[in-house]
Amino acid sequence: MTIRGLADAYGAFGDKKFLDAALRCMSFIENIMMTDGKVFRSYKNKRSTTEGFLEDYAFMIQAYTSLYQATADELWLTKAKQMCESVVTNFYDESDGYFHYTSSEAEKLIARKKEIYDNVIPASNSVMALNLFVLGTMLDNDEWKELSFGMVSKLQKTIEQEPGYLSNWGICLALMTKGVSEVAIVGPRSPEFLQKFSLQFLPFTLIQSTKEKSALPLLQGKETINNATTVYVCFDRTCKLPVTSVEEAMNQLK
Repeated sequence: MTIRGLADAYGAFGDKKFLDAALRCMSFIENIMMTDGKVFRSYKNKRSTTEGFLEDYAFMIQAYTSLYQATADELWLTKAKQMCESVVTNFYDESDGYFHYTSSEAEKLIARKKEIYDNVIPASNSVMALNLFVLGTMLDNDEWKELSFGMVSKLQKTIEQEPGYLSNWGICLALMTKGVSEVAIVGPRSPEFLQKFSLQFLPFTLIQSTKEKSALPLLQGKETINNATTVYVCFDRTCKLPVTSVEEAMNQLK
C-alpha cells in the first residue's frame, strides 16, 4: 500500500524522491521478504517463516502495477502478471468465484476463510477484483476480466445498499459500469508525456507507454507520426485518430 501511495505521489508531483522511496521499499520486499515467488508475512530483525496471506499477494500485485504505471518499465507489469497467475492458481475457489485468504500450499487449516467486506484496509478479495480488472484490461486477458466481473456482479446489490462496507468494491463497480479509456503513448518523449498525464486526475483511464516498440496488446502496431511522440486514445480497443500532444489527447478523453 505504501509503494502504491509513493508511486501515486510521484505521478502527482513529479518529485523523484517519491519514486526512489517506492523502489527502495520494493527492493527490500523482493530481497528480504520473498523467496521463489513466495511472499512472507512480516519482519522484525529477521523475516518470519509464515507465508503471506491473500492480502499480501493482492497488495504486491497492486504495487507492481503502480510501479509500471509510474515508470513504464514493463518488468513491473511482467511481475504483476506472474504473481496474479500464481494467486489464481493457489487461492481461487471455483465453487463460488472468490479467493481463499490462505494459499492451497500453506499449512492446512480446519477451514479456509474468505475476506469480503472492506474495512480500514480494503478486503483482499476486492483488491484482487481490481487487480484482475486492471491487468485483464492492460494485458487483454478476457478470462481475468470475466473473473473480476463475476466477483463484483454477485455483490452488486449489496454494494449499492451498503457502500460504506464495500467501498473498494464500489470503485471496481464504477470502473466496470463507466468503462475505462486506454491511452497508448509511443515515441522518444513518452516519459515526458506520461508525467504530464499523471498530473491530471484520470480515475477512469489506464495509460501504457513505450519509447520504442512493445509486445503489450495496447501498444502493438502503434506507430509514431513523423517520428514525433504520438498518443492513441482508445475505448474497448477502438482508437481515435492519433495525436502528437497531451493537450489534444486530453480533449479526446472528455
